[in-house]
Amino acid sequence: MSDNNQTEAVRAPEESVRAAWQAAGLDTGALQSLRAAALAEFTRSGFPTTKQESWKYTNVRRVAETLPGWLNHPVETADAPEGKPLEVENAIRIVLVDGVFAADLSDTAELPPGVLLADLAELQAQSPDRLSRLGELANPADSGFVALNGAFAGNGVALLVDDNLTLEQPVFISYRSSQHESVAQPRLLAELGRNASATIVEHYCSDVHTIVNPVAELFCAAGSQLTYYKLQDEDQRSWHMAAQYAAVAENATLRTTHVDVGGALARNELKVNLQGRGAHAETRGLFMTDDKRHVEARLDVNHLAPDTTSRERYRGILAGLGKGVFNGRIYVHQDAQKTAAELTNRNLLLSKGAEINTKPELEIYADDVKCAHGSTTGQLDSQSMFYLLTRGVDPVTARNMLITAFASELLVDITVPAIAERARAALESLRPDENNDG
Repeated sequence: MSDNNQTEAVRAPEESVRAAWQAAGLDTGALQSLRAAALAEFTRSGFPTTKQESWKYTNVRRVAETLPGWLNHPVETADAPEGKPLEVENAIRIVLVDGVFAADLSDTAELPPGVLLADLAELQAQSPDRLSRLGELANPADSGFVALNGAFAGNGVALLVDDNLTLEQPVFISYRSSQHESVAQPRLLAELGRNASATIVEHYCSDVHTIVNPVAELFCAAGSQLTYYKLQDEDQRSWHMAAQYAAVAENATLRTTHVDVGGALARNELKVNLQGRGAHAETRGLFMTDDKRHVEARLDVNHLAPDTTSRERYRGILAGLGKGVFNGRIYVHQDAQKTAAELTNRNLLLSKGAEINTKPELEIYADDVKCAHGSTTGQLDSQSMFYLLTRGVDPVTARNMLITAFASELLVDITVPAIAERARAALESLRPDENNDG
């Protein structure tokens, strides 16, 4: 299909999306202006196409053709199996089904004073003033999927933590899908007050073909510390398009870890603004794919203030006919003197048919900085493999040992054991195509 024909095919569903928006009654309520502006942007831009540089290697034509027909599907929480259970110890548990808060499956009874953890839709109806920052970071012009999430905004989770408060228990958000072909578009709003700290663990899982289009907005006030985990472990037929936005103030720290092991097509985009002096971000990502699955990781870290620091580490492991895309950019603004930033991407190809497109970038407009970036792509080390085989290790075990060693730099930093265990299990299940083994 030519680029022009692809563009026409992708833009065709816009009218159906608008009709679904009107049928859902989203032109009223506290978020009406946010939704209307996002819908207007979606109507203008449509779904992204491969003619756009940031979507050059990821074709979403099938998603765009399918999504409008799956919008506004009735949600039944009783019809939502957990899929692949994840046990996060001592956690405050929230469950969303098809993007909708499921109060009967959630448990927020042990919340300490000064912490608000609530259904976004309920807050919109009862305390809309608490959602004043919703939409402040997520820009509908960034992509048609971000615009689409904004147009249908209303379901999701809000976490607000007061100043000087440490939330000891992690907040575990389980995103499940019902037994129906559906579209989930949850929104996460997390605001940490000054010197506050919290940990958020998101788990996306499903046993059915579904479309998930989540957006998260993370606000870290001065001196706060937020640790954020996202595990995408959905059905091998599912399509997952996610975006997270973060604003990190003076002397605040943001630590993020993204692990992608499922989905037929998965794309995750993280945008971080280091806004105050001394702000720090550590971002880690591990993605793996086999068969004909496609995964993309995009990262954009903006150093906006002096003495800001960041470290970005991403690993990709690809088998079979799997395809991967990595694009990471560090942008240092003119006023961000004394910035220190490092970006690395390493990729391991387990078969001749696997493919990775990688592009780490530095864009620097300040004079006094320490910045570095790099990318490597290779195969399993033949000498290491030979060494293990000659010492009696069977080929499958030897191969898994080397793959796990490749990912270990990221795995050792994961402080939620359940996520590390799920990542290791996924690594062991990767199998190159027998006719395409590298």
